[in-house]
Amino acid sequence: MANIRIKRTHQLGTEKARVQVEAFARSLKEELQIDYEWDGNRLIFKRTGASGSLEVGVDSLELDIELGLSLSLLAGTIEKDINKKLDAALK
Repeated sequence: MANIRIKRTHQLGTEKARVQVEAFARSLKEELQIDYEWDGNRLIFKRTGASGSLEVGVDSLELDIELGLSLSLLAGTIEKDINKKLDAALK
């Protein structure tokens, strides 16, 4: 198994960052069949082979993903793709 941890700073404030993260999560749900739910300012997600959370703060985001064995081989590619999508979502 592999873990991916990504931290990002932003200047959006909590509410606007949550809106952006919600849009990001909806696109991942359509694209990758990820199920998610909010618990306060933490987005918790799960799909076959991966699970994790994304914590939205006033000026930062922390994303933690645990990949199952089948996706662990693609950890580098997955992390690169998520970084691109997070950058686009936080504009």
